Amino acid sequence: MALILLTASMACYQQERNNSKRNHKILEISETTIGKQEYNVIRQQVLDSLNTWCSAKLPGYRSMWSYRYQLDSTLCFNTEKDRMVTAILVQCTETDCESDDVQYFYGAKIKNQWYFFRGGGTMIVIREHYQKDIHTPVSFEKLHELAMDEMLRGYIKRNKDGEWEVNDAFFTAHFEDSGWGNFEKQKPRDTLPNGKHFTDKKAYFESLYLRAAGASPLQNDKNKTLLKSK
Repeated sequence: MALILLTASMACYQQERNNSKRNHKILEISETTIGKQEYNVIRQQVLDSLNTWCSAKLPGYRSMWSYRYQLDSTLCFNTEKDRMVTAILVQCTETDCESDDVQYFYGAKIKNQWYFFRGGGTMIVIREHYQKDIHTPVSFEKLHELAMDEMLRGYIKRNKDGEWEVNDAFFTAHFEDSGWGNFEKQKPRDTLPNGKHFTDKKAYFESLYLRAAGASPLQNDKNKTLLKSK
């Protein structure tokens, strides 16, 4: 029995080490892909956008401004540098809450301007699975760890030489698959607002991202990519 417990403990320790190395590589590759300076600029733009929307108490962001939230420290960029996936960490502050959550958050660069919007679903974090006190929110550190292990891990993959690289299929799944629309079978709700049937796949999906973001830029001194959300 002792040997079984020791083996299980060693396996868990090794898995944690592997996850830690992979998560470090995710951030490293993303910063290298977009550039460290640009990475920081875009992250600040996302923060400014979220703070503006939450200060205005926009209905679409109620699940954030009603509680405590943080933008995850990791932003994942594709090789074309025009798509971004990250996470919003949310702590429920109501006394009867027994769970917190992590929400996907997206960005798309269209005509040299970044647009940010929600999408992709939410991971519910049940407190009793991670701590004894179910009336205290899961820490942001733990929510970040879960976001990396469960939601952003698909950002990188091993190439044929065994080296880590950006997995662009991760972005196809988030930006083109179920939930957005079908370019090959465009429905009236996809085409009528634009007054046309799309023949270009990229333009088709960009129109959906603009609609998700609100497509109405707000201007301020710090950030010219803030968007009015529905």
